[in-house]
Amino acid sequence: MSPRSARPGLRWGWVVSMSAALALIGFVGYAQWNGSLARVEFTTSVQQAGAGAVLDLEQEQAQLREQIGTAEAEVQRFQESSTTSSAALAQLNSQLGTARLAAGLTRMLGPGVVIEIADSNRIVPAGENPANFIVLVDDLRDIVAALWASGAEGIAINGERLVATSSIYGVGSSVLVNTAFLSPPFRVEAIGSDGLLDRFLLDAAFRGRVGQRIDLFGLEFATATRPEIELPAFIGNTRFRWAVPSEQVQ
Repeated sequence: MSPRSARPGLRWGWVVSMSAALALIGFVGYAQWNGSLARVEFTTSVQQAGAGAVLDLEQEQAQLREQIGTAEAEVQRFQESSTTSSAALAQLNSQLGTARLAAGLTRMLGPGVVIEIADSNRIVPAGENPANFIVLVDDLRDIVAALWASGAEGIAINGERLVATSSIYGVGSSVLVNTAFLSPPFRVEAIGSDGLLDRFLLDAAFRGRVGQRIDLFGLEFATATRPEIELPAFIGNTRFRWAVPSEQVQ
């Protein structure tokens, strides 16, 4: 065999050898990169857990909104297609509307009050606790308790409707209401009869701790009455896992 005819085989062998070497280098590099990535993910898992929880809650809320919209559309189609027992259907719809209103599952319109509270603008003196100068979750709880006690029929905080299963929970510098993370300033809207604001300002739940904190530490606080306020419907999980109507218990 001539030297010229042997060159293609040599070249092909050289290409195969180089390809194998590059593949080995790539595999080792990938393994090292993947291991480094795993270490980074492990070291930041605690920080990511909080962000992941927020995203999960936001996704759940979006899904619930979609489910409620689908259910209401089905009810509407049923109402439009039904041509029999109109009187019974009208009565059922009236009862359903009253129940949804009482449960906070529909928008509510009526006269009421607006209460706004925000962190103090004062400079924190040396030696003072900075937490004294910011709105705490207990402040919102006291305000809500005073409004219920004063006869409020519906309450929302920054657009989040409060119902029987709502919670107001502190998470770091934010407040978790239902499934929404809220930050100051906080706008509390409540619907109720005439004199709601006066009764609220005189209620012990407000005049106690939160009222004193407003005076002592300069928390920003303002109130106003409104002839008409619209509260949004509650968007959240209303399913019960363990509770059933007592009539079903034998």
